[in-house]
Amino acid sequence: MTDAHIRPLPADSRMTLASAGPAEGGASGTHKASVQPWTTASGIAEELSHGMDAALGDLSHGHEDFGKGTKGLASAAALKGIMDGWESRLKAVRNECKELGATLQKAGISFSGNDARVKKSFEGMRSKIDHYSQPASRTAKRAD
Repeated sequence: MTDAHIRPLPADSRMTLASAGPAEGGASGTHKASVQPWTTASGIAEELSHGMDAALGDLSHGHEDFGKGTKGLASAAALKGIMDGWESRLKAVRNECKELGATLQKAGISFSGNDARVKKSFEGMRSKIDHYSQPASRTAKRAD
């Protein structure tokens, strides 16, 4: 079969992505970006880190008198190992949440600043476009 024998596809048979709208370029214009999810997630991560601090305090308080009267018992040594393991895990989760909270907050700030810079850039371009789209006689009068 040669190219001459291949029938052209109908105009409405093009491929589209499931999320793409019918608008030109596939954009539906419904996506709205927001800084709020970043700051909300940052706050939740911070809350989790505070929760881990509280859990560490509770763990420590619950085992304050643990060593008294249990010296030499095998179960005491095993329990101490378990407690140390939990303490290590809780600290790791707390530290990870603190880092994540800070990172998400920075991302939100950066995202917000980027939006402002892009908007300013477009506004600058709009004034240039408006200037160049004026009839020549108006542009010449403004130069005087």
